[in-house]
Amino acid sequence: MIMIVVVVVVVVVAAWVKHLSKERPTLAFHASITNSFGKGSLIQLLRQFSQLHKDRHQISVGFIGYPNTGKSSIINTLRKKKVCQVAPIPGETKVWQYITLMKNIFLIDCPGIVPPSTKDTEQDILLRGVVRVEHVDHPEQYIPAVLERCQKKYLERTYEISGWENATEFIEKLARKGGRLLKGGEPDESGVSKQILNDFNRGKIPWFVPPPERDENEQGSTKRESLKKRKLNEDESESKDIVQDQPADEKSAAVSVSEEPATKQIKI
Repeated sequence: MIMIVVVVVVVVVAAWVKHLSKERPTLAFHASITNSFGKGSLIQLLRQFSQLHKDRHQISVGFIGYPNTGKSSIINTLRKKKVCQVAPIPGETKVWQYITLMKNIFLIDCPGIVPPSTKDTEQDILLRGVVRVEHVDHPEQYIPAVLERCQKKYLERTYEISGWENATEFIEKLARKGGRLLKGGEPDESGVSKQILNDFNRGKIPWFVPPPERDENEQGSTKRESLKKRKLNEDESESKDIVQDQPADEKSAAVSVSEEPATKQIKI
């Protein structure tokens, strides 16, 4: 089970569910012991998996994904109590932990994993919440990326400041508002930047990435269907021309052939 956690508006969640459902079973889930969403659907899905493996006494379901994406929180929600340690920092889960959901379904809380990728930059990894912000050198260099991803109105609403033109001004305004100044009255850029990065990774600042409107596979499929329709239309046009050029008796024969019921084989 691959975890994807987003805190966004309902319309965007629905769009992502629709997009991801094309490849694998997907549902929206809000992890909360007291106010959850999607819990019943997820339990029903797990029961279906269990029914598919009746030859086994029990099945084990692993929660796998990036660090700090809510894997442990989902298990706690399913159990209606805190059975896994959670924290708003990556790396809290250090070993595999087996939890019984019901007599034939076990849940496995796994430590976070970071798939190797040559395309990911240090900035990409940091803004996914994979590393702890306190270990980052020169955190202010990543603030422009945060400002680029988040809408300005959400930043204004979160921090109750306005009127900045760039990342440096944003950091300075936030530092002076919170009284985070160094000797000489200079803003604590490093400390404030770490606060912003933590707020971003923990969902305090609303932001989201919309799903692709149309992926390459869909575009290729649409193109192939268009070519098939064009070829079919051309074939039908050629058939009509041939029939029109035939003598009367041959026309009747041609029509009678075309009116025979067609049979199709359906493969499941």
